[in-house]
Amino acid sequence: MALTYLFVDLFVLKGPLRQAMRRGNPQDPERIAAEKARGVVARVYYQPILLSQVDRRVEERLWKEGRLGAELGEEERKVLRIAALDELIDLHLLRLKVDFNARSHPVAEDEITAAVRRFASRFATPEEMREALRQQGWSERELRMRLAAKLQQEKYLEALIEVDVSEEEAREWYDGHKAELALPERVRARQIFVATLERDAGEARGILQEALGKLERKEAEFGALAADLSEDEGSKDRGGDLGWMQAGRLPGDFATPLFALPPGKPSLVRTKLGWHLVEVVERRPREERGFADARDEIVAALEALKRRNGWKLYREQLRKMEQAKVEIFYDVLQDG
Repeated sequence: MALTYLFVDLFVLKGPLRQAMRRGNPQDPERIAAEKARGVVARVYYQPILLSQVDRRVEERLWKEGRLGAELGEEERKVLRIAALDELIDLHLLRLKVDFNARSHPVAEDEITAAVRRFASRFATPEEMREALRQQGWSERELRMRLAAKLQQEKYLEALIEVDVSEEEAREWYDGHKAELALPERVRARQIFVATLERDAGEARGILQEALGKLERKEAEFGALAADLSEDEGSKDRGGDLGWMQAGRLPGDFATPLFALPPGKPSLVRTKLGWHLVEVVERRPREERGFADARDEIVAALEALKRRNGWKLYREQLRKMEQAKVEIFYDVLQDG
């Protein structure tokens, strides 16, 4: 009797059992149509990648470049979406490999904490970091999880990809790139900074104009004024000392006026962040570097290059091996 019911349900009436079996089949056309309708743009081992994930990846790239999504034309958006989807597919495949080998590459809590600190150092204030996370739709907990996953992937790839730089390779690279290795002009400077994000720009300038007057009349020392007035938490307790700086590593609206100043002449500088009372303490001209001085930097750069090339090759090989497990719905990608 049970066999008769199964036959009638599956092959004659196409009843509830048949429907349930179809819903459980990842290649069922109705299931694929339903997944595409909810924005699934690709599947890796039948695990979905959503168009919203692709667009978030595009926004992350634009954010790093200082651009906005509203600036994109239709064709550029399509190109960026395809590139983002390729990255997500490769990372999904890598994540599966890493998860399978997770016990071989553990990540300690202090390693994650250090990675969070490095990420936070890219921002002027904790509030600025939280705002950047909010724009990406991340919580601080999600940031920590993402950084932990990235660390584990790096450990997996480091163990997988052998990197070795010989002394001959390092010397050859040095001989061909001496000009690039030369130390650029540098200045050592100190500052007193007053932000204008939540203060009137005229008021901020007035505070520093008064401080400049005290310096010129020798009524106060720079370090004491920095400790009392500066809103740069990183330098105020060091007398405003910013250390040695290169123009190429500073925002243009700060670097241009700073490097134009003569040593020993405190001056007011306006940037998009606020007003700065800055003084160049010492200046060093551009100078070439010997091989011994640059060797460690060269080896680290060549190791990083070999690691990137190895990761690129591994991605290509992994995609070829797992191509049958990757499905891309280009109509969702193009029409979404």
